[in-house]
Amino acid sequence: MGSSGSQENKKLYKNMTTFTEILYPQYTQTFKIKKKIIEETSHFQKILIFDNEIFGRILVLDDIIQLTEKDHHAYTEMLVHFPILAKQKTKKVLIIGGGDGAIASEVLKHRQIKKIVLCEIDKRVLELSKKYLKKINFNSLLDSKIEVVIDNAANYISKNATNDYFDLIITDRPDPIGPGKKLFETNFYKNLKKILSKEGVVLFQTGVPFLQKKEFKQTLSNLKNIFKHSGVYYTIVPTYIGGHMALTWASNAVNINKKINIKKSNLYLRKISTRYYSPEIHNASLNLPLWLKELQTSI
Repeated sequence: MGSSGSQENKKLYKNMTTFTEILYPQYTQTFKIKKKIIEETSHFQKILIFDNEIFGRILVLDDIIQLTEKDHHAYTEMLVHFPILAKQKTKKVLIIGGGDGAIASEVLKHRQIKKIVLCEIDKRVLELSKKYLKKINFNSLLDSKIEVVIDNAANYISKNATNDYFDLIITDRPDPIGPGKKLFETNFYKNLKKILSKEGVVLFQTGVPFLQKKEFKQTLSNLKNIFKHSGVYYTIVPTYIGGHMALTWASNAVNINKKINIKKSNLYLRKISTRYYSPEIHNASLNLPLWLKELQTSI
C-alpha cells in the first residue's frame, strides 16, 4: 500500500511548482503548490497566496509563511482567547497587523466586544484577504464593529497615544526588518502603554525562541522595563519553522500569568467554537519547557 500511495503522490505533484521559505540560511521548508491563487508585489511587500494539499490555502508575505488554513488556529486563537479568558472584561480591541482577518474573526466570537480597530500598513493585503481567505477570516473584515486604519502601526500609536484607550492590544507584528523595525523600538512599547485602559493587556507575537533568542530576550527586557506586569506563554504552529512559538504579554495593572478556572471558563466558551484553544490548553501553555523558562529567567 505504501508503494501505491507513493505512485499516486508522484502523479498528483508531477506538474506542481513549489514554494520554499528561506527564513534561515541553514533551515528551509518547502511546500508543493497545488494551485497558485495570486502573486504580486504591493507598495510594501511581495504577496503570494496558494493552495497546498495538506495545509489548504496559504498566505505568504515577502517569502515568509504568515498563516495557513489548516494550522492558523494554534496562533490566532491563542493570541485572542488567552487574554480575554484571563480577564473577561474586554470590550475595545486594537489589532496591529492582522490584515488577513483571522485574528479579527476570533475576537468577534466574544459578544461583549463593542469595537475593534485594525491597523494594517498594506491595503492590498486586506483586499486580497477579503477575496481569497474567506475560509480563514469568515468575512470578519466586513463586520460593522471593525474600523480599518491603513497606516504604519508605530505612526498610528504615536498619534493616538493620549486620546484613545484599549482593553486589549494584539500586535501581530512581522520580523524586525523594513517598516517592521519600528514595532520593536522602545518608543513603540512606551506609546502602547499610554493607550491601554486601566486594566488593559497588550499581546506580542515574539517569534520562535529556539531560533530567535535575541528577539525574544529583547522583547521581554523591554516589557519588564516599561510595564508593571509581563509574562510568557507558548503555542505550537507546525508551519512556523522551529517549533514552540512564544507569545508575550504586558499590562500596567493586571497579572494574567495565572491559571484559569476550567469549569467557569468552559461555561463562558460554550457558544464559542475553537479548534486549538481550550481552558486546559490555556493553563498548560503557562508551563514553559525548561529551556524556554531558562531563557526567560536569564534576562
